[in-house]
Amino acid sequence: MRDFFIKALEGIITLTIVVVAVAILVVTIGAMFGGVPVGDFWIEGPTHAAIVAIGGTLGLLVVGGTLYLGLGKYNNTARTADALELLITLRR
Repeated sequence: MRDFFIKALEGIITLTIVVVAVAILVVTIGAMFGGVPVGDFWIEGPTHAAIVAIGGTLGLLVVGGTLYLGLGKYNNTARTADALELLITLRR
């Protein structure tokens, strides 16, 4: 049962990352046609789109990496526990 929840969480994280990546792409395309006032000038066009794409991608990498790091810790802990149990069994 525990493995089911871990696999389901991994699937949800993967789906979320894909949806957010598509959203970043859509927002980047939208940013090509809009502008943002910064002080006395506007950031618009390809510059604005590049800033949105780079910022969104970096944020996605940090958040996605952190989530997958948490799942990796669980998998490594489970493998270590199995290895120790096998080692104890073999020494008896």
